[in-house]
Amino acid sequence: MSIDYAAEAPETGAEPAESFEEPAAAPAVIYTAYFSAVDELVEHVKAAETLNLGFRVESYLVTPEEAPDTQQVEFEFTLLNEQPVRDEDRD
Repeated sequence: MSIDYAAEAPETGAEPAESFEEPAAAPAVIYTAYFSAVDELVEHVKAAETLNLGFRVESYLVTPEEAPDTQQVEFEFTLLNEQPVRDEDRD
């Protein structure tokens, strides 16, 4: 099948449509792990960097059942199959 395009756009007085790039697909998740110790998290980050894989780290506060008046920080580590694209506008 072939498609022929007109050499010039018809003059309708309208501006030509802007071309939009489709957003890049997000990297696929290989696995997700949860840590309460920073040492374990750092170990996983170093391994991901060595293998040139992407990762995402999120931290959150957890209230232990045995000590409801305290909170501790835990981490969610998600290993991605490739480096995510950095959003320069967020910096």
